Amino acid sequence: MRTKHLFMRIIIALIISQAFYYAVDTLTVKNWNSSESLIVRVIEAGPESVMPSEDEDSYEMLERDTVLQVLSGNDAETQLNVKTVRLSGSGLDVSPGRRYLLVWDAFSDGRIQYSIADAFRVPSVAGIVMLVATMLMALTGWRGFLALLGLGASICVLVFTMIPLTVMGWDAVWLAVASVFIIATVTVLCVVRHSRYRIVALTGSLGGVLSGFLCGAVMVYMWELSGLAGEGSALLASTLPFLNMRGILLASVLIGSIGAVLDVGVSVTASMSEFVDYDEDIPLDRLLLAGLNVGTEVLGSMINTLILAYMGSSLPMAILICSAGVELYGVLNDPYIAQEIVQSLAGTLGLLFTIPATAFTFVMAESFRRRN
Repeated sequence: MRTKHLFMRIIIALIISQAFYYAVDTLTVKNWNSSESLIVRVIEAGPESVMPSEDEDSYEMLERDTVLQVLSGNDAETQLNVKTVRLSGSGLDVSPGRRYLLVWDAFSDGRIQYSIADAFRVPSVAGIVMLVATMLMALTGWRGFLALLGLGASICVLVFTMIPLTVMGWDAVWLAVASVFIIATVTVLCVVRHSRYRIVALTGSLGGVLSGFLCGAVMVYMWELSGLAGEGSALLASTLPFLNMRGILLASVLIGSIGAVLDVGVSVTASMSEFVDYDEDIPLDRLLLAGLNVGTEVLGSMINTLILAYMGSSLPMAILICSAGVELYGVLNDPYIAQEIVQSLAGTLGLLFTIPATAFTFVMAESFRRRN
C-alpha cells in the first residue's frame, strides 16, 4: 500500500510540474514586453557563411538566412525572413523548432542587423525547479515541505531584503548578520523535529558561523584583500561606487558558510536527540562523545562539499591562470584565488567550531532538563 501511495505521489508531482511549465510558458510569452528582444521560434536555418569585412583584424562574423516565427509582442504569429549574424566561436548554434531571443541593431544607413542573443529557457528552468520541489515533497512528505519553506524564506530574505538594502547603501556586514540570524532561525524551526532542541541547533550553528566569520575577517585584513577581484566585483564597484566592497566580501563569507554550518548543526542535534529518545538516562559524557563522533564523521564529507563548491565556482579563473603558465606562488598570490581561499577556510573553520558548540550546548540543555 505504501508503495502504491508513493507511486501516486510521484505521478502527481510529474503532472504538477508539467502544468507549471505550460503555465509559465504561456504567461511569459504573453507578457514579454521587452523593447529590445523578441521570443521567436526557428522554422528554418540555412548554412552559415563568413561575412565579408574590410578590416582584416576584426573578429570573424557568420551569417545565415533564417526563417523565424515571432511569438511575443505586437507582431506575434508573423514570420520573419532575415539574415542573422553571430560571432564565430560564440557557441550558440540555432536549431529548427527551438525558441530563442532575437535582438537587432539599427544603423544610420537604415540597415538592420539581426542576431540570436540567447536561448529562451524561462519555462524549462521553472518547470525543472518545480519538478525537483514536488518530487522532494512526494518522497519526504511534510518534512520536505518544511524544508522547501525554509529555503523559500532564505531566498526571500536575501533577494527582497538584504540585496535591495545593500544597494540603498546599508552596511552589508550587518545586513548579512541579520540575514544569517533570520535564515538560521527559520531553517531550524522548519527542520528540527524536537522543539526543545531547536535552541541547541540554533545556538551551535550561529556560534559556528560567527567563528568562521571572525577567522575570515582576520584573513581579509591580514591579506589586504579589497573585494575588487573578479569582473563582477569590479563592475559593481564602478556602477555603485559608494558600496564598501570589502564589507561585501565579508558579507559573502557569512552567507556562503551558513548553509554548510546549519547542515552540521542540525545533523549533530538530530543524532543526539535520537540517542536521548532511545535511552533517556544515557550518561551525559557518553552523549557528548556520541555527538562529537557524529559531527566528526559528518565534517569529513561537508568540508569536501564546501571546498569543491568554491573550487567549482572559480574553476574557469583557475584554468585561465594555469594556462598562462603562472607558478604556484603566483596562483596563491592572485587576489581572486585568495578570496576563494578565504571563503573556503572560513566555512571550514565554521564547521569545526559548530560541532563542539552544538554538542556542548545540547549536553547543557539536557542536563538542565533532567534537573527540572
